[in-house]
Amino acid sequence: MLRRLGGCLGDALGMTTEFERFTALAPARAAPIHLRLWPLLRQCVPLMLGLACLWLLAGNLDDFDVTALQSAFRGISPAGWALAALATGVSFWAVGRYDVVVHRHLRSGVDDRDAALAGVASIALAQTVGLGVITGALARWRALPRSSLKQCSQISALVAVSFLLGWSVVTALAALVLPLVTPMTAPLPDLALPWIYLPLLLAPLLAALALWRPVLTLPGGAQLALPSLAAMGHILWLTFIDTLAACIALYVLLPAEASVALSTLYPVFLLALGVALVSGTPGGVGPFELMLLTLLPQTPEPALLAAVLAFRLVYYALPAALATLYLLATPAPRARTRRGHPGPMSALTRRRPGPRLLAHATRSELGVARQNGGRLFASDKASGVTVETGQTLTLLFDPARGTMTDLLPLLGRAAKSINRVPVIYKCSAQSALAARQSGFALWHVADEAVIDPTRFDLSARPLRQLRRKLRQAERAGVTTTRAAHLPRAEMARIDAEWRARQGAARGLTMGRFDHDYLSHHLVFLAWKGDQLQGFATLHSSAHELCLDVMRSADAAPHGTMHALVACAIAHAARHNRRRLSLASVPALSPGCGPLEQRLRSAVFRAANGPGLLQFKSSFAPRYEPLYMAAPSRLSLLLGAADLALAVRRPLRLMTMMNNIGLHHSPKCDT
Repeated sequence: MLRRLGGCLGDALGMTTEFERFTALAPARAAPIHLRLWPLLRQCVPLMLGLACLWLLAGNLDDFDVTALQSAFRGISPAGWALAALATGVSFWAVGRYDVVVHRHLRSGVDDRDAALAGVASIALAQTVGLGVITGALARWRALPRSSLKQCSQISALVAVSFLLGWSVVTALAALVLPLVTPMTAPLPDLALPWIYLPLLLAPLLAALALWRPVLTLPGGAQLALPSLAAMGHILWLTFIDTLAACIALYVLLPAEASVALSTLYPVFLLALGVALVSGTPGGVGPFELMLLTLLPQTPEPALLAAVLAFRLVYYALPAALATLYLLATPAPRARTRRGHPGPMSALTRRRPGPRLLAHATRSELGVARQNGGRLFASDKASGVTVETGQTLTLLFDPARGTMTDLLPLLGRAAKSINRVPVIYKCSAQSALAARQSGFALWHVADEAVIDPTRFDLSARPLRQLRRKLRQAERAGVTTTRAAHLPRAEMARIDAEWRARQGAARGLTMGRFDHDYLSHHLVFLAWKGDQLQGFATLHSSAHELCLDVMRSADAAPHGTMHALVACAIAHAARHNRRRLSLASVPALSPGCGPLEQRLRSAVFRAANGPGLLQFKSSFAPRYEPLYMAAPSRLSLLLGAADLALAVRRPLRLMTMMNNIGLHHSPKCDT
């Protein structure tokens, strides 16, 4: 079993399994002596460190008064014991939520309650027994009958790493802020100061990396999906609650003569806890006490050690005993199954939306789901299409069926279950109103240009500019027609010329050139003689047509793209289609504040808003506002930044989805 656990831990951390080699009974070839001794030395270092700390502690307590220790221990009031037990309960509630966040990140499908109980039991044992990652993996394996040892090892390793990162940031913040509130009884050692604040510099860099590159490519080609910012923030908050509650458990056990303020004790407690964790000794015995005595020299030693002894009974011994009873009551490992089980994401199928749903969708623009990996999101009353990015689970446009009110609760639960922010992108005013009534914040992000082909009259006065463009194309010999078949080679040539002029095509919410993708569109071609000059494609549903991919050749005459859209409008009018969308342009919203207006203007220019607005306005459309919605203004800002990056880098989005196993299958739901 030790060999299996060593291999699983190696897989979890992406490292070679030296532990497995060390525990092999009959290796085929003897490894070099330094490789054979390294695992043993690595296990001995924590023990040696703990023994050294105990030796130093014993040296400091040569003249220690045991009677005073006993008196201080007996002097702890029943209220102190009760408050310590209550604070311990709060701390272990936060401890269990670490596992919940990690399970959501790994998409294990384990229920939140089961994950939390397993996390509490495993950490209660691991912090008492020592060898935290190994002990925690075995305990989780026992507590989760449907999880494999490898999965439990991954969870154990990730929980340990997550807590250490959260602890480092919380410790730096506590050391920076709390001394300003209440001066510490003993200042921190000078050698610790440069290092203790380093996480405050590294944490923003890690957050920026998770936003910019949610998936990292490691040496050797392996890929690592970073936790979302929501997961990082959750871990940081849980670390603060966990450590503060644990510190309070120690604080209420201190006698009155200790005279230590909580704001003084907390950063000292964090440093002592960190040293104890790094040492790896059972319960941190030795390093923890030595750090407290060193950093709190004005506190009477008997009072402090009596409180620590009581703290170890309440915070270590009692939870470990309860965890043992809990684990003994769980099914034996042989009764567990190898197959996974459905989790809270079961409402989100792994199937792409089928042709029947897209053909009857309220917004034909949902056809972009054929390319962006969008998945069906359905309940009994409503359905829609979602796409996952590094930070968000985004509902695209309006519901394909039903109302936004029916979809919002399900969207929130599904996003929470994968550590993502729920976002609605480019929905109509009606859907935005439903979102606002549910407590979502709104942002007017775009204006959709819409016309009624059955009422479109080229002789109307507002269409003077369009008539001029059409005459230019006609004089140049441009003719337009709906494509009966796609001239693939010519279309690929024009797309290459367009990308050379405009740069990489955007994606996610807009289509990119692909023959299979365009085979589902209405396609209109512009010719000059036998040379293709450009093409335009439209999504089609029972409710509307929507402009999608448009490309023109370098030598295309003026007015070619106008002629293509005019041809599509005439086709829609002949088939009595009453709604055709020319897609949207970024919204300027002149009524907003100066800062927001400058931001909108920058986005408008970056998205070629002036050119798009001029082109679409030549058809005299009516403009309908489209909105973005999220649970708060902060999540709205995060969602906007994340979606903007995903739109500009759609291939990275596909990489992320493949990495976490969420790319749509070839099957469809209708």
